[in-house]
Amino acid sequence: MKQILLSFIFSGILTLLNFNLSAQQKVKEIPLKNIQGTAIGNNNESVNQVLLRAINNAKIEALKKAGVEENISSFTDYFQSEYNDKLEELFTTDILSDIRGTVKNVEIIDSHKSFNEFDKIVVDVKISCIVVKYLSKRDLSFDFWVEGIKKFYNNNSKLTFKVKPSKDSFVNIFIFNEQEAYILFPNDYEQSYLLKANYEHTFPSYKVDYWLDTQKETEAHRMIMVFTKQKIPYTGKIKYKKIIDWIFSIPPDMRVVKSFVFNVVKEKD
Repeated sequence: MKQILLSFIFSGILTLLNFNLSAQQKVKEIPLKNIQGTAIGNNNESVNQVLLRAINNAKIEALKKAGVEENISSFTDYFQSEYNDKLEELFTTDILSDIRGTVKNVEIIDSHKSFNEFDKIVVDVKISCIVVKYLSKRDLSFDFWVEGIKKFYNNNSKLTFKVKPSKDSFVNIFIFNEQEAYILFPNDYEQSYLLKANYEHTFPSYKVDYWLDTQKETEAHRMIMVFTKQKIPYTGKIKYKKIIDWIFSIPPDMRVVKSFVFNVVKEKD
């Protein structure tokens, strides 16, 4: 997709409100030091790749020490996705819903490289970090319904859809393809607003059209919707890792994340 064109009718100003998540009530931050992690290299790995795996293993050990053990397998999958640069796979699984905490402010205190009896490189690290432990669980009564997102769109066609949340909420919507990324909503002409529970809300609004355009024969796109009970603007770079970190900063009872894939097809001449 060369771009998603927003055809605006009226101008507007996007107002971002400061958001206070009351972290003291929703999360507990646990600082840890001298957490060890080890990784053994494969033949096709660089030393730096083995180091990253050792750091990820230390993160998992930190989560265990902090008492976040319910979904260690999900953490392992997450760190593996992070290591393999396949973060988009997270949006096709329940990992984002299952994980009960995260790790931030990681600092390598010490690292050591050696070789084992099989001549494989071994990397040992010690890290300090902060484990953010969620004190809330996923709210199973908080969900949303989506209608109108097709599997295929012709080139130069409009994207329209409806959503209906089960509770009053706000939404941030992102679109990715292989080369580009966008915040679809909110934008400079469609301000964030409260989505009323059990009411159908149409996107886009009367102010704008979402046009889909591609220069390829077919181009896959992923739409990610993040519904939150409070208004939480996303202000970071539009990249998978940054968005995942932002999602993890929101306690699980405050958010619902869903993903949709569609293709834009260019007609043959």
